[in-house]
Amino acid sequence: MPFTGPLEDRLAIRELYGTYADASWRGDRELWLSTFAADGRWSSHLFDATGHDALAATWDSLWKDWASVAFLGEIGAMAIDGDMAAARSYAREVVQTQAGTVFKLCGHYTDALARLGGEWKFTHRAYTMTIGEFPE
Repeated sequence: MPFTGPLEDRLAIRELYGTYADASWRGDRELWLSTFAADGRWSSHLFDATGHDALAATWDSLWKDWASVAFLGEIGAMAIDGDMAAARSYAREVVQTQAGTVFKLCGHYTDALARLGGEWKFTHRAYTMTIGEFPE
């Protein structure tokens, strides 16, 4: 999938990814939720949550044991078609738990996005872990 679509939309979507990463790094649940459509879905090998209430509950479940998160992301491809877009992105995460242990993840997202009310939002983020490093 190449980078296609109007530059203005591609920039707005890149800023959405930046907001997601910033909110993840700072542990800002409300900002993170704002990157998803009201009926947005976030799925992985650990969970499958749809809608802001379920997304918030999943966030809370993860963060109850976490002290801090380092989140770095990169967009690998983006194709925009009107008010819809598909993208592929990569994430590197380092998580420090409340107990002081650290685990590290590398993975990729297959993303669907929509322009809603003039703003781009994630409608589905499907995460696949490709490398995991966990304490023994």
